[in-house]
Amino acid sequence: MDVDLIMAADVIRVSPLESSAPDIQRQRVQSVAIASLIIFAFAVWLGFEAPRGILSGTDELLTAERTREMLMTEPWVVHYNFIRSFEKPPLQYWLTGFTLPRFQNRAMAVRIWPLVYGVLTAIALGWLVYLVKPEEPWLIPLTVTILLSAPLFSTESARGLLDIGLTFFTVLTIAFAELARKKPVWWLAVAVACWLGSLQKIPLPFLVWILIVLVRLTHRDERGNLRNGAGWLIFSMILAIALMSIWPLLQLIKYGMPVGSLFHEEVVVWLGPTELGRRPYFEILIAMSLHPGGLCGFLSLIALCVILFSRRERAVPAVREIALVTLAFLVLTIVFNFRHIRYAIPILSSLCFLLAIVFYRFLKQRSPIRTGAIAALVVLLTAGFVHAKIHIDHRRKDVADEKMIAEKLGELQQAGTKTVLINAIIPGNDLMWDSFYLFHGNFRFPVERYTLDEIRRDPPKPPVIGACIARDFPVVRELYPNVQMQLARAQFICWQVPAE
Repeated sequence: MDVDLIMAADVIRVSPLESSAPDIQRQRVQSVAIASLIIFAFAVWLGFEAPRGILSGTDELLTAERTREMLMTEPWVVHYNFIRSFEKPPLQYWLTGFTLPRFQNRAMAVRIWPLVYGVLTAIALGWLVYLVKPEEPWLIPLTVTILLSAPLFSTESARGLLDIGLTFFTVLTIAFAELARKKPVWWLAVAVACWLGSLQKIPLPFLVWILIVLVRLTHRDERGNLRNGAGWLIFSMILAIALMSIWPLLQLIKYGMPVGSLFHEEVVVWLGPTELGRRPYFEILIAMSLHPGGLCGFLSLIALCVILFSRRERAVPAVREIALVTLAFLVLTIVFNFRHIRYAIPILSSLCFLLAIVFYRFLKQRSPIRTGAIAALVVLLTAGFVHAKIHIDHRRKDVADEKMIAEKLGELQQAGTKTVLINAIIPGNDLMWDSFYLFHGNFRFPVERYTLDEIRRDPPKPPVIGACIARDFPVVRELYPNVQMQLARAQFICWQVPAE
């Protein structure tokens, strides 16, 4: 990969204005071929990483369990703990529902779709680079490589979460909006991308679309283009809103979703002090700089400022638009105090594009500037992939003992028998989440969580089965003198209380 970067640097020493059309075409074919090889290598690497380890992350298990219960109950509606769940839209759950019963490795069945989304995002970003900078073909593999080396992107592409899919539809929105500059009919494609993004997680691509339009309205030349295609733009926005309304309305009318959940669970999530929005401010910006391998995030924020405020070289309108939209999105995360770095993933591809543009400028300079830029790029890419590998390995937990407890509970489940987990919601050396037991135990009936105080105050009537930590088992004996220990593994105990 380093040799490719050096070759690319040698090629781009020639100004695009001095290159002939056939030469640009040849460079474009070479750059696309190199970008394709890089994406293929990335897919193979994550393809080996994804199946390893037992699913144990909270959000991954939610994806897995919601899908499993959809297959057991109503295939078109999200379920959790055997009741309808309206917290997330169903697109990725539908996709996972296709692979979960067909893959022997269930971790791979859940993680394959983020991996696919990650590959598609890299391809879409390369296409966006071509649309914005067609005269600089070597910017395509450079941008793609920086994106894939970003630990935040690569690690999330190896987990069964919804964010990478949302990133893909956000990149498509930006790319289609770029095409709509000359052919307003492409606003229809933007509407479809926004609709699919809302089915993936939240209507964030629609927010990006609004930001793009607002940025264009601030520029005189862009206002003219918007006026010329105003009919397509207005019709597409109405179409997008109509499409995005289908699923929420279906849940309201057919599946009994509470009206109060419409905005909370279908548009945004809670922004209160204990939910997404909470102090301290600037948490996402700080996390992007301090995240493992955060050199990419830190440099991309600097690149954003360079693109917007540099006096020596003014960015082309499309690049400046992407930078302004990215800045506006980051400002919104600050205003609403978003607390988790994952909420920045949808605009990570734009930040990587801006960082690649700044690096590209240095690679076009003469030595020693060009040499220093190559050295810095090698360090950035190496550090990114190393930190990503460390982060992926760190997330794998040894939960084999507790998985056996979950499987035993699943075997013991019967209609009319309550299943309980004791102390499962207190952090520390306690039980895993209820989603862990539901999924790995292949539960057929709901599970209830109790703290020690709750089960002392209102113990469920036998027959009961449950799991707890060994230190809490004496409390179970006090409440149920006839309790029977069914399985003990490490500090975990599976027990049963027969009917009286």
